[in-house]
Amino acid sequence: MDSSGFLTTAVVTAASAACIGFLTLAAERRLRKTFVDVEETAMDRAAQDMALQSYYEGGKRPHRRNADDLMLGSGRALAQEIRGCFEGINEVGRGIVYFGSARFEPGSELYEKGKALAKSVAELLKVPAWSGGGKGMMGAVTHGCREAGYPVGAVRISREASDCPGKAPPGDNPLHACTVFCQFMASRKIGLTDAGMRVMEDDKTAFIALPGGIGTLDETIEILVLQQLNKLGTNYEVPVILMNYKVKGSDKGYWDGIMKWMDSSEKVGALKKTELSGLKVCDTNEEAVKFLKNFYKV
Repeated sequence: MDSSGFLTTAVVTAASAACIGFLTLAAERRLRKTFVDVEETAMDRAAQDMALQSYYEGGKRPHRRNADDLMLGSGRALAQEIRGCFEGINEVGRGIVYFGSARFEPGSELYEKGKALAKSVAELLKVPAWSGGGKGMMGAVTHGCREAGYPVGAVRISREASDCPGKAPPGDNPLHACTVFCQFMASRKIGLTDAGMRVMEDDKTAFIALPGGIGTLDETIEILVLQQLNKLGTNYEVPVILMNYKVKGSDKGYWDGIMKWMDSSEKVGALKKTELSGLKVCDTNEEAVKFLKNFYKV
């Protein structure tokens, strides 16, 4: 073999050896990474199992399945539910968000007042309504807004307080332009908050608390907290209206207790009402409509 042939053979051999070495190293690194991933996954699962065992120590607790989902993979579920809310809001549009009890029956005084308010507000501001999509006051809002000719969006939770435990929610309400179902309260709250957001100054939105129970109070207080902390996500003021209807057989308003608590909190320094500049208490539908008319200069 001449020198040129020998040189060519040597180069090819060296290149082959380098290639084999590179592939071997890559395979070794890949295998090592696989072992590490498997080991870390096993450790993660063991840690999760220990956490769950600790959480449930002493017997079963309510909502175990929800807790499992929350710890083991609810991030994706929450993101999917929130995305569904945002898609529904883009489809229907932002407007007036109503909170209220699911327990008032059609024909009752408070139900009919809520229905009339939703109709009047929709006719005034010409915007959709949003609610939890259930029965009671939420149903009143749906019928009132639809009678005015405007769409209604609903963000439903998989179990309303007035439903039997484990009972599946009913199918899509044909009166709703869009219904989003949520397993988690967090995603539902985010959706309803965004539905009442004033993204632009010309947007006409508000949060209206009709008479309700713990759920209504929780949803309303959360909006007030977001306003107090400047975390509502808007540069424009959004009204929060408490419908303080008179209680039947009494001269007291439905939300008088909450207003008294606010007064007490301010006296001891736990609250400044100036931090809740968007809060408005209305005794009648006419007062609420007049307030919104002046607020938005309609």
